[in-house]
Amino acid sequence: MSAKPRDLPELDWRKVDRTILRTAATISNAIDRMIADLPEYAAPRMARVRLVRELTRLQPATMQQIMDDHYTREAYEASIAEIPATPGGMDL
Repeated sequence: MSAKPRDLPELDWRKVDRTILRTAATISNAIDRMIADLPEYAAPRMARVRLVRELTRLQPATMQQIMDDHYTREAYEASIAEIPATPGGMDL
């Protein structure tokens, strides 16, 4: 006898999207504040590297997926391709 599939509620994609957009905005604003709050001679690149180290300590599974997952890389590459070119390029 095969198991009967569970009756799962329909996923509310609008709520999922709102949650993701809100979280992305919160993270983006926090990174902007971090860079703005650095002492005058601190390098933003160094701060981002330290941020990745700290996030890896706090969220190892999430950071591993961000760094290693094929779908995450595809999403990153697709997003980068959608960003219009600006004079001077991105601050990497």
